[in-house]
Amino acid sequence: MDEDVFSPYPLLRFDHRLPRKWFHRFQHIYMWAMYPFLQLVFQYGDIRGLIEGKTEGCHIYGASTNEKISVVVGKAVHYTLIYGLPLLFHGWKTALIAGMSYVAAQSIVLATTFAVSHNVPETKGGTPETFAGRKLRETRDKRDWGVQQLVTSANWGGVFGCFMTGGLNLQIEHHLFPAVSFMHYPAISKIVRQEAEARGLEYASYPTLTEILPRYLKFMRDVGRAEDVPVEEGGVTEEMIERRRAEGALGFF
Repeated sequence: MDEDVFSPYPLLRFDHRLPRKWFHRFQHIYMWAMYPFLQLVFQYGDIRGLIEGKTEGCHIYGASTNEKISVVVGKAVHYTLIYGLPLLFHGWKTALIAGMSYVAAQSIVLATTFAVSHNVPETKGGTPETFAGRKLRETRDKRDWGVQQLVTSANWGGVFGCFMTGGLNLQIEHHLFPAVSFMHYPAISKIVRQEAEARGLEYASYPTLTEILPRYLKFMRDVGRAEDVPVEEGGVTEEMIERRRAEGALGFF
């Protein structure tokens, strides 16, 4: 399972193989109270990764001193514009309200345009087993990296959505071509879909955000209520999660 599946656990259960808590059956409701703080979590992760030289699951290699300085300067400018100037000219109350409104709005937009792309039935193993599940069950010597990106992601929208989200709506192409400008993703997506269909591979895509969002909500409700999966069938126990976290392979949301 992807590290991102573990990081918000136990608050959220993004995979039916994770141990179920009693409150997970309500996660499709209370997750909206958590999403407004998502941007703060990312900012914390950026700063921690810069200081420690690693993020959960991988180390940062090859970043020059100038590149690290540019990140620090960028963060300083960001915090000055969002928090510093409002505090200086309008006082702490206005700065707090404006800053948290910005964080909440950005976080909710990010959550609703990004989380949907990996958390619909087509992108999970599922019960009964999905096409993605069959492909992910292949052994590592047989599994194809490109196919894995394809079957674990779902697209929504088109050119306008691509422009507004920086290409995050076309998540399949975002994973397959991370070094290519997102402005090319709409054209690339047509080619990827054609090649996938020619090879008998499923290509998950929804015309609009309003069509994929209900599927996401239903998935979060269903996975929160799904029964625990035995270890011999791929399930994960609390002890296994704690051991991986102790080894530094996982982090917390």
